[in-house]
Amino acid sequence: MSANQDEVFVQTKENAHREFSFVDEDAASLSTSTPVPLQPLKPTSAIVVTGYVPPDASRFSVNLWCKTGGNIALHLNARLDRGYVVRNSKSRGRWEEEETCSPAAQTAFRRNSYVHILIFCTSNEYQIAVNGEHFCAFSYRMPLEETTSLEVNGSLEDVRFKQSTSSVYPDPKTRRSRDAWSLKIDRPLVHSLATPITVDIEDELKPGTRLLIAGRLKLLPHSFYVNLQEGKAIYPHPVIPLHLNPRFSYGSSAPYVVMNCWTDGSWGHEERHSGHLSWMPGRDFLLTIRCEEDAYTIWLDDKMIGEFRHRSRPSIVDTLKIHGDVVLHELATTRSK
Repeated sequence: MSANQDEVFVQTKENAHREFSFVDEDAASLSTSTPVPLQPLKPTSAIVVTGYVPPDASRFSVNLWCKTGGNIALHLNARLDRGYVVRNSKSRGRWEEEETCSPAAQTAFRRNSYVHILIFCTSNEYQIAVNGEHFCAFSYRMPLEETTSLEVNGSLEDVRFKQSTSSVYPDPKTRRSRDAWSLKIDRPLVHSLATPITVDIEDELKPGTRLLIAGRLKLLPHSFYVNLQEGKAIYPHPVIPLHLNPRFSYGSSAPYVVMNCWTDGSWGHEERHSGHLSWMPGRDFLLTIRCEEDAYTIWLDDKMIGEFRHRSRPSIVDTLKIHGDVVLHELATTRSK
C-alpha cells in the first residue's frame, strides 16, 4: 500500500468511527486470535464486541471457547465475501451442524464501518444483536457454564469487548433513536422499510382500527411473520396478542397462515387458515388486520382469510414487528369514523 493509499485508509477509518453510535469507553482492547478469559456465564450475561470492518474485509469470527479442549460453544462467522453468516459449535475438535442466515448479513456487517455485536445469554440460547437490533439466535449445545473465554479473529480491527449483565434484550440503551419508527393514525410509513423492522404503534388499538401492510413477497419465500405485541423486548418474552405467520412451500402443499398468541409465559393453541390465499412469489399484496369487538379479522387484498378471537386485550399492543421473506412498501393505520 502506498503512502497516499495508507493516508486515505486512515481517514476512512476515522470517518467510520465518528459515525459509530456505540462507542463505549469502558470496553477493553482485545488482540485478535488471542482468547481472553470470561467471568462465568449465566442467564442475563452479556458480551459486547465492537470493531472496524475494513474495506477489503473477507471474514471474521467471534468464538466462545470451553474449558474442555477443542470445544467451541458458539462460533459466529461473518463471511462478507459470500454475503452470509454462519453459526456453529465445535465438539472434540470437530465442527457440528452449521446454521446460516443471509438476508440481513449484507446490511448488518458492512465493510468500511464499525460494528457492535451483543451476545446475550438466556436460559436456553444465545441471542445475538448487531448494531442494537436482534440478528439471530443459537440454541445451547453445551452447558453455559462450560464457556471460559472469548476469541475474535479474521478481518476485524480495533477490537474491543465488555462483559456485563442485563435484564432486557436487546438493550434499549444501544438502540439508535434515529432508527426508531413510529406509526400514527393516517400517517403512513413509506421509506426505507427494510425487514426485520420494529415499529411503535402510537394510537391505542381498539375496535375500528385497521393496520395495513403493503408489500411484495420475495421470489422464493419460506415465511414471514407479523407480531402485534407489548414492548420491543425479545427477553423477557413480550406478550403477543396476535402472531400472524404466513408460510409458503412448493410442490403439493398450498400456502397457509398460522395465527397464535403468547401470553402467560407460553404460546397458546395454534390456528391454521388456508382458504382464499392468493400469495404469489414476487407479487405485490395488501395485508389488512382489522381490530373488531371480539376478534382480529385478517384480509389479503379484498378477501378475508381468517379470524383470530381476542385472547388478551388489544389495548396493550404498542409495537408492530415484521420479519421474514417480504419487501415492504408501506405501513399504515386507520380508524373507522
